[in-house]
Amino acid sequence: MTIEPTAGPRDATRRGFLRLCGQASATAGGLTLLAACNDDVVGAEHVPAPQASATAPATTPAAYSASDADRLNFGLQLQYLLAAYLQRSLDGTTLDGTTLTAGTGTRGTVSGGRAVSFSDSTLKASVREVTTATVARIGFLRRTLGSAATAQPAINIAGGQGSPFQAITLVTGPQDQPPTTYFDPYASEEDFLLGATALFAVASTATTDLTWAVGATLRGAMGAFVAGVVAGDSILRNALFARANLQPTKLPDNSPTLFARAAQMSDTRNYFDGPRSLDQNLGRFVNKDGIASNIMFKDSNWIMIRRTPEQALNVLYASQTSVASGAFFPAGVNGTIRSSGANSY
Repeated sequence: MTIEPTAGPRDATRRGFLRLCGQASATAGGLTLLAACNDDVVGAEHVPAPQASATAPATTPAAYSASDADRLNFGLQLQYLLAAYLQRSLDGTTLDGTTLTAGTGTRGTVSGGRAVSFSDSTLKASVREVTTATVARIGFLRRTLGSAATAQPAINIAGGQGSPFQAITLVTGPQDQPPTTYFDPYASEEDFLLGATALFAVASTATTDLTWAVGATLRGAMGAFVAGVVAGDSILRNALFARANLQPTKLPDNSPTLFARAAQMSDTRNYFDGPRSLDQNLGRFVNKDGIASNIMFKDSNWIMIRRTPEQALNVLYASQTSVASGAFFPAGVNGTIRSSGANSY
């Protein structure tokens, strides 16, 4: 099946109140601020370095002054990654030919991944909706950018040993010992949700940052755009939360619960993107019979946390240093914004 496009508080100084104003020439819209469920459940502190796949040598990022087109193109690169993972997981396909993937820069293909065996019809219907919306947003950005749209870059969405998904998954057990199992997001519905929420965590926070940065004429449209991205994130995080809630607080084989696995992946994203905590846990068990939820990402004002493009690329390149490629983008992203940040602790 090919889908066609259709017409908490942590760190109070991190973010102020979001002000979006202006009317977009492309379409009118506003940002839906989605509140979180529990103010006390937040991401863990930074952790030791996870087992990660190799990335390109560190580089000095080229100085640039981003235009609105550059910002929209970076958002387009993120949507390409989401669509690649969602479509491959849903039915094993990728985006259609040149209609949705051609543009400036080097056009690449999608490698790795396979269809997930969905047995839950409700979950599959939800994934199909999120996939359709993601592909439609690619169409929206490409129409808005016109001839300035960037091509889909080479994307690696493989799982398992040495894969991009393993690189952003903190292994359990002592850090000086190699893992005995490797994360495969296509192995089960729960594993798929862990992979999907990891990618959406980066895309939703980075797209929120882009919305702050664009000029006044685009803020209305980008506000509506990021609301759609966050809604997809929420659908998938809620599905994962519901399944985590069904598990006992301790599994019989002492393997980590879904809450613990989601927290480990959140910690890994925090590890890569710098010393400030820009991620949050999904939820936790608070006592024998209760749980606390944290479905939505939020700052001290209960609005979306932001990642800069450079911080987003730190996670997606699986590197704390400034590099221009790695992990999910083996040849880097297309466009002016393409280097990760240089983080220190």
